[in-house]
Amino acid sequence: MVSINTLFINITTLRKLIVCVLLCLPSTSILAVTVDDLYVGEVLVSEESDAQLKAGAQAGLLQVLIRVAGSEDIQNSALVSNALRNPASYYYQYSYQSTDRTMLVDGETIAARVLRLNFEPSAIARLLREAGYSVWSSNRPGLLVWIALSDGSGRRLMSEDDGSEIRVALGDVAKQKGLPLLFPLLDLEDAASLSAAEVWGSFVHRIDGASVRYQPDAILSARVQRSGAGQWLGDWTYRIDDRWARFDNVADTPSELVMDVMDELTGLLVERYATNDSKGSVAVTIESINSLADYGGALAYMQKLAPVLDVEVLAVEEDRVSYKLMTEGSVDQLIELIELDQRMFLIRAPQTGKPMMLYRWLQ
Repeated sequence: MVSINTLFINITTLRKLIVCVLLCLPSTSILAVTVDDLYVGEVLVSEESDAQLKAGAQAGLLQVLIRVAGSEDIQNSALVSNALRNPASYYYQYSYQSTDRTMLVDGETIAARVLRLNFEPSAIARLLREAGYSVWSSNRPGLLVWIALSDGSGRRLMSEDDGSEIRVALGDVAKQKGLPLLFPLLDLEDAASLSAAEVWGSFVHRIDGASVRYQPDAILSARVQRSGAGQWLGDWTYRIDDRWARFDNVADTPSELVMDVMDELTGLLVERYATNDSKGSVAVTIESINSLADYGGALAYMQKLAPVLDVEVLAVEEDRVSYKLMTEGSVDQLIELIELDQRMFLIRAPQTGKPMMLYRWLQ
């Protein structure tokens, strides 16, 4: 057995994937989208005082907990309620930023500041686990959005830069929940594959066909319109694991309309990709470790995975390194998360007689 000192390296945070680049990838599954600022809370405050800092930190902590757990229900936890009384135990840095937004304080409109707090990931994960909630990593499946919108400007397919109220609400709710959205290019190829009328009519086979070029992990399609009475009507269809389901709702505001369906989707995605509190260990061998940089990169990557609690190097032999991973959640969840990232290629899953998983390091 050869011993190598643990390497610590910083991995540059992956930015939001550009759809045009994704179209060039040969894989049958999209790269996971890294959600930026998953552990950052932002709250509007009226002044830079101790009282505003504590109140803002409480709101920011709750933001982050909901985003990482993927569940609004966490507000009902007594353990979380107790943690909210002392939010300073969970953040390591805060700052104030100017903004063009205003607040109404004692009947007076004043300029608001943004309080930005950086929370400690390990402390957040520990609190969630103690409270019995799953921990959802920053690497999350991209959600491809096809929405046929009728809001008084005619019926159209919604683009990423659409200025409608629904688009704004969708972006705000997705950010709140940490769900990365992918929008179709709506170019000539999309126009030939799918029309607004087909999305409006929920022709899922046509939506499936038009989505192939984007290789999404999940799809959200919808018919959204505003009634004569001013209410918003949503007829949603979504696909997870190659199975389509339907969701209808009515709301007074775009935010309420979007929140309903995003709650539904988030719950299903958390169930599949977030880790639960069952603990165990798994042996992993990674081949194609050809340099010190590869060794450090593979080790840092596995330490970053949400289900991994600890990593122990067992052996180093030529271009292969064997590890013991202390994990929580199922092995299948771990495999799915690694598959989303596409930084390692699975050669052999655990099987009788060969319990050690075998991967090839790709980058």
